[in-house]
Amino acid sequence: MSNHLNCDNDGFPPVGMASTKPGFLLGESGWYGALGIPARLPHEAEAPESWIGWRRQRLKPAITGFLFPSAWSIFFLLAGSIPLFFEAIGSGIGMSNQLAFGLWLTAFGLLWLGAIQAAMKQVEGSVVKMVMWNFFRIETLLMIVLSWVFVNQPSNSIVLFALLISIPLWFSYLVRIATVLAWPAGRWLLPIAHVDVGLSNLELDWVAESRRWARRPLARRKLESGVVGDTRMELVLFGVRHENHDFIAIHYVHPSGVIMDPFVRNPVGRQVPFSRLGPIFSDVPHVTGSWTLLEDPPVTPVAAEWPAEMIPAWEFEEE
Repeated sequence: MSNHLNCDNDGFPPVGMASTKPGFLLGESGWYGALGIPARLPHEAEAPESWIGWRRQRLKPAITGFLFPSAWSIFFLLAGSIPLFFEAIGSGIGMSNQLAFGLWLTAFGLLWLGAIQAAMKQVEGSVVKMVMWNFFRIETLLMIVLSWVFVNQPSNSIVLFALLISIPLWFSYLVRIATVLAWPAGRWLLPIAHVDVGLSNLELDWVAESRRWARRPLARRKLESGVVGDTRMELVLFGVRHENHDFIAIHYVHPSGVIMDPFVRNPVGRQVPFSRLGPIFSDVPHVTGSWTLLEDPPVTPVAAEWPAEMIPAWEFEEE
């Protein structure tokens, strides 16, 4: 696919230029505001040349749904921490410690709830993976200790110290979740002409879950830490059917269950919030590592022609 698109200065196609059914590959106009569906997003890059016929399918950005719970989370964090602080220094404001603790805990709960809601709305999202990613970590033990301190009030100095620790702890959760949800969401599709998509020819690192194409996971490959960065990832071959057309999809799955676009410009961090802290807290993959890993597609099935109504109109004009 050519990169030379007839776009305005922001990289968006002129008004009126769109495929008959742009929503399947390019996303919905409501995702991008008044500018409509863009031909190219700043982070998007073409796949390697060996990925002939494969096309990116944009998935709905999850970060937009996280803004509301995270904003309220700040309010509840202050609403709970301030009474606990004044009580610890001997100048209580009349709020019970139990209520203040409940407000403080709600601040964290809203962040977790926002992440779970994002997982529920994503294509093939996994609530279980998102919960495990948030709670199976050393910070959970710290949360339990802080909760015990606020409930039992062992001493004023310990409560003050716990409040001091809780602020960076809350911020780490915010950065961790926001960075993953802000990573470009997308998968790569290829229309197929035969149910035998070459699953028997996969490399040894792959575990096949089906002998031929079906509308479900077909094979998986787990990527241990160090392959594409400091985090574990997973590649999943997935069967997709849309309007009587069959596709095979590549899912690049984060431990949280979020499906990430593997082919993005480097560094993608400049396009997401907390560009420096995010990779530290979230263990997102390295962009260059993803490109090296996926230099060639894992399967080369007999491909079908892309339905004309799914191809952007500006590609036809280039021809």
